[in-house]
Amino acid sequence: MRKRRVYSIQSELLSKSKECTLAAVKIYNDPLIQFKSESFTVLMIIGWTYLLHSYCRANKIEYRYHEEKNGRKKFDKTKRGSYKYWELERCLNDKSCPLDNDAKNNLRFLIGLRHEIEHQMTLNLDDYISGRYQACILNFNKYLVSLFGKDQSLEKYLSYSLQFIELSNEQIQGSKPEAEIPINLKAYIIDFDKTLTADEYNSPNYLVGNL
Repeated sequence: MRKRRVYSIQSELLSKSKECTLAAVKIYNDPLIQFKSESFTVLMIIGWTYLLHSYCRANKIEYRYHEEKNGRKKFDKTKRGSYKYWELERCLNDKSCPLDNDAKNNLRFLIGLRHEIEHQMTLNLDDYISGRYQACILNFNKYLVSLFGKDQSLEKYLSYSLQFIELSNEQIQGSKPEAEIPINLKAYIIDFDKTLTADEYNSPNYLVGNL
């Protein structure tokens, strides 16, 4: 069997990252789907993970868990012998990560949100934190272009499918659905925002709609 070329894996990771993102946007904008926040969050975390894995591979950055002993790498593997690759949070924490701090904050928020919502319904969370979802999408396209070139841009798809480009104050602030959000989720959002400085919180790379 012919060995796969290294660049093909990098390209495949990039292609899958874009597909995940477009799937997330499609689901979010489908009026017939009510499981929006859960699906969007999971898909975007996968999409960003593949994007950063593609970046690591293109720049020859080792993104498999390993230990170095006597100058040799011993790779961590699953019980079935597969390599253990970095999850998104590990990618963000590495010094090689190319993302700005505000984009990282946005993704760390989504990672924590996933932990909170993976076992329960979220009711009207979709509208309540739409601004953070939009920032996530715009950040993704920004880094897709800056890291891999303009020909990779999703703008031609997002321009018509991402319908929360212009958000109302109600969607940004969440005044209407807030009362229906579970207590633990409201507490998580409040606690996470408290960890940010005023400049970090007000960055459009963290939450679109901030001035």
